[in-house]
Amino acid sequence: MRQIEGLCRGAHEYLRRIDVTKWTFSHDGGHRYGVMTTNISEAINGVLKGTRRLPITAIVSATFTRSKNAFREREVVAMNLQQRNQAWPDDVFNRIASNNSVGTRHSVDLYNHSRQTASVTVHVPGTRSRTFRVSLLERACDCGQWRLSGIPCSHALAVIRQYVLDITLYVPECYSTIEYALTYTSGFFAPLADVEYWDEPNFQLRHNPDRRIRRRGRDVTTRIHNEMDWAQTRARQQYQAQDGAGTSGQGSRRRR
Repeated sequence: MRQIEGLCRGAHEYLRRIDVTKWTFSHDGGHRYGVMTTNISEAINGVLKGTRRLPITAIVSATFTRSKNAFREREVVAMNLQQRNQAWPDDVFNRIASNNSVGTRHSVDLYNHSRQTASVTVHVPGTRSRTFRVSLLERACDCGQWRLSGIPCSHALAVIRQYVLDITLYVPECYSTIEYALTYTSGFFAPLADVEYWDEPNFQLRHNPDRRIRRRGRDVTTRIHNEMDWAQTRARQQYQAQDGAGTSGQGSRRRR
């Protein structure tokens, strides 16, 4: 907050009026595990990319087809993970493996086996050593990474290894391959029948032209643009610049 205040006092005062449990990782009680609302919406945008400003029937069809394909692909991934008896999906597995590899270089001082407490010293050449307190029972480390993501940090994994404990007991169940598989196999998409077999609707849709407000020029969107829109804009500008350069070259050759 002090850094935000130094950058923009107005933003600091605005954020102070909002309950910190609503927008910070450090005060959310560990419920988000590194996933914020914008990340979820961006995942949906990734599935529906390219469908904006299409007719409504095309948007519905694309939404159904792409969502079905996404679930099918992840269902196959889940089945492969279960056949390999892998405890977690690849991204979680790789993060744990990376943290575990880093943890082998830490020095661990065990304190109490029943309370599963320890201190971990990290030696960095050229700088002073740093010490972190770890409590396996509380799923906590001074670095804060364990509570933020739910995945044990390198310090916690070093302590788990010294106490000869099972790592799977300290990774939230929501990250497990079983939960991953249930996400994409508990429900299913059924094939849609042809229009001829649909039930006749008991209502009629009527368009009210008076509700349509016509303006000169292109409609202006009211949605808040994000990184995906900026990337699309840059790509379109680069394409137009390249296309313009190619057209200019052809014109000069014709003149000659």
